[in-house]
Amino acid sequence: MSLKSRFHLPEGHYFLSHSVGAMPKGCEAAASEFLGAWKHQGGDAWPVWLEGVEQFLQQLAALTRVPASGFCPQLNLSSALSKLVGALPNAKPGQRILATELDFPSMGFVLQQAEKKGYRLQLLEPQAGLVSLSQWQQALGEDVALAFITHAISETGQLQSVSEICALARSLGVMTVVDIAQSLGIIPIDLGQWQADAVLGSCVKWCCAGPGAAFLWLSDRLAQTLEPVDLGWFSHEAPFEFDIHDFRYAKGAKRFWGGTPSVLPYMLAAASLQQLRAFGDGQIYQHNQRLGQGILDCALSHELKVVTPNISGERSGTVVVDFADRQAAQQVFNRLGIKTDLRPRFGFRFSPHIYTDGEDMEVLLQGLRQLAGKRP
Repeated sequence: MSLKSRFHLPEGHYFLSHSVGAMPKGCEAAASEFLGAWKHQGGDAWPVWLEGVEQFLQQLAALTRVPASGFCPQLNLSSALSKLVGALPNAKPGQRILATELDFPSMGFVLQQAEKKGYRLQLLEPQAGLVSLSQWQQALGEDVALAFITHAISETGQLQSVSEICALARSLGVMTVVDIAQSLGIIPIDLGQWQADAVLGSCVKWCCAGPGAAFLWLSDRLAQTLEPVDLGWFSHEAPFEFDIHDFRYAKGAKRFWGGTPSVLPYMLAAASLQQLRAFGDGQIYQHNQRLGQGILDCALSHELKVVTPNISGERSGTVVVDFADRQAAQQVFNRLGIKTDLRPRFGFRFSPHIYTDGEDMEVLLQGLRQLAGKRP
């Protein structure tokens, strides 16, 4: 069985894994398990459902090489970051939060809310489309309370130097929060090696699990000291005590969980993560980088504009290419059945995954060659 045959793919040539990963065929069995427990057990389905959520956390932990106890399920990254920001103390005079202009806008919207606690949000501006390590080194200081670091920048395909930024932040006493929404599932990640304070992510993109299965990971120190105000009975140390007069925070990251949890997205994600882990994140990464390099080489040899770094280790799973006539480019991609999207600042995004094969690549390269010479 080919790797491609293990996924449901839309007709055409799919390069949109940075948006929504293709559905693994194993997800259908997971959905049936969820529905079957509900159908046959009703209110007694909860043990099956909660075991499904636990399997999600176990798969996530194995993929990121840390214990599962550090994770808390979340609906999306914005909700997770909102809970973190809500748990921060009021700012000391002059304290800043540091992020970049290229972070996903939803993250910026949430970080702006910290201004109500007295923090000043500073956004690093990209230079030639990229944010350099030296910019972080110049901007970080003891007056920074929190550094928000996007591992893989969705608009450009840049991979930021998380380890180095976190190390400098630690030396200055700065809390670090890392967004891995665009890297988990395509870039091998070792959260223990980073030593970040908090990590946010979701499984809708490269993890191929659909929306709704996000997560928050907290270091042991942060998990025991932050006290969220956005909480619920699943944030309780013993959720099934049902004593309205006795709330006690869960002792770890699950204090950030909240009320009655969603279940189906996590069961789908557990199945998807299990399948990706069977392929091996090293194999997935090498396949992606080889195909990404092919896209880069073709684009650069035809003098097309590329903002994505042409260095493995500085490039995420996405390659971004721009054209002088974007409308003509979109028409070529539509005619060839190439599934891509456009980000106004930088161009078209192409994201090969484990299910991208030689035929997909040849059609894409054919399209790039047809558009050669139309440089912005």
